[in-house]
Amino acid sequence: MLLSTVILGWIGIGVFVTILLTFMKLMKNKEQGLLHVVMGFMYAMWLPLPFALYFEQEQELILTGSIFGFVYLLMLIITMGFQAGHIVHIVKQEQSEIWEERATWMLDTFSSSYENLAGVFKSVWSIFLAISFWLNGETWMAILMSLFSLMIIYYVNNLVNVSTIKRIKLTKKLKPNPFIYNIEALLFFLTLMIYITMQLLE
Repeated sequence: MLLSTVILGWIGIGVFVTILLTFMKLMKNKEQGLLHVVMGFMYAMWLPLPFALYFEQEQELILTGSIFGFVYLLMLIITMGFQAGHIVHIVKQEQSEIWEERATWMLDTFSSSYENLAGVFKSVWSIFLAISFWLNGETWMAILMSLFSLMIIYYVNNLVNVSTIKRIKLTKKLKPNPFIYNIEALLFFLTLMIYITMQLLE
């Protein structure tokens, strides 16, 4: 399982880098729908990773974290599929004030609180990974995962901000930023892929 996870995982990293390199061209051509389909494929490449890490660590503790990690990835794959179809439909429709309002509402439904909740699950996964690495004496990985787990503050803040009618003043200061989401995800999975690849080569 480790070899196939490494191969699929690096394919996912390659897809992510390709997205970064072609992002502006895709936006210019209004191919946001295709972008979300590709991102869904990218996250699918990482689906085996949570359980591969569990088998590698051989700790029951990390199994709970792996479930959170798997659910996180599954949620993102689902929302990318929904958003892709919806975005393509938006682009093909005549732009009107009523339709724009409906489109915004639908996108908020498919992303916003949903993606922030997924981010919380990823942070919980990071916490379990940090504990597991620490118990195994892998200090550097424990530190790195602990740093990634701090993102739970950001995700919970955004989740509360988009899920409440009367917004809390403190939560308004930290606004959702797709750039932060994506760069953090890239660094997170890149770190895990480097680690699991090194385990395979040992």
